[in-house]
Amino acid sequence: METDEIKYPAGFGFKDLVSYGISGLVVLDKASQTVIKKPLSDDCEEALARARDIYARLTERGGHPGILRYHGTVESGIRLQYAPNGDIRAFLTFRPPKQGLEITTKLHQRWAMQIAEALAFVHSAGVVHGDLTCHNVFLDGELNAKLADFAGSSLDGSGLLVCVAASHEYPGPTMSTQGDIFAFGSVLYEIVTGDSPFKGLPDDEIENRYKNGQFAGTSSLEKMGIIIRNCWLEKYNDLDPLLRDLKV
Repeated sequence: METDEIKYPAGFGFKDLVSYGISGLVVLDKASQTVIKKPLSDDCEEALARARDIYARLTERGGHPGILRYHGTVESGIRLQYAPNGDIRAFLTFRPPKQGLEITTKLHQRWAMQIAEALAFVHSAGVVHGDLTCHNVFLDGELNAKLADFAGSSLDGSGLLVCVAASHEYPGPTMSTQGDIFAFGSVLYEIVTGDSPFKGLPDDEIENRYKNGQFAGTSSLEKMGIIIRNCWLEKYNDLDPLLRDLKV
């Protein structure tokens, strides 16, 4: 990746780069401990505008501790809370536990509750996330889970601007709260096991299995396994009963 191909926000450069993906790049503003997300091209502007509108909606409704704080717009991008421990997927995959950062069952349960509560708030604001994966849940300095990345989400019934990962894709209408609940089951599965469901299988094979009601095994995962399976089997019409089960 050549740095001269990237148009950074004014005053920032390669040394500030946090992440780089299809929809945009993220740079760290060390002075304010916030990040700036900027579209890479005109093709990405619609998605970033969608994220901006959703973050603004959520902020107007009081915000939520389980969602990255929104600090408004800057240039053609948005400014968000910085999560120094990265996303959950990277944390589980690449970062060995450090003193005080051990990955425990209690931590799994905390993340599950924080994500589910944040998702319930998102749904109450007329938003369907549509791309709920461990890659889109971040960790602050105290390892609290923070839901983020609404660039492909649905607002008030608008279409999704993202393709859902096969391992998290609801076999019914993806633009639905039920689709998010199904994906939450896959997120919880990855948190507990360290891998996404059916990791290594081709996408079309995973899709066929889901359509036929065949899901990854959860019998060894105790209470979490029951909740995961309930998400996949559409036992939860909304997040209230799921949250009750998590609290038991």
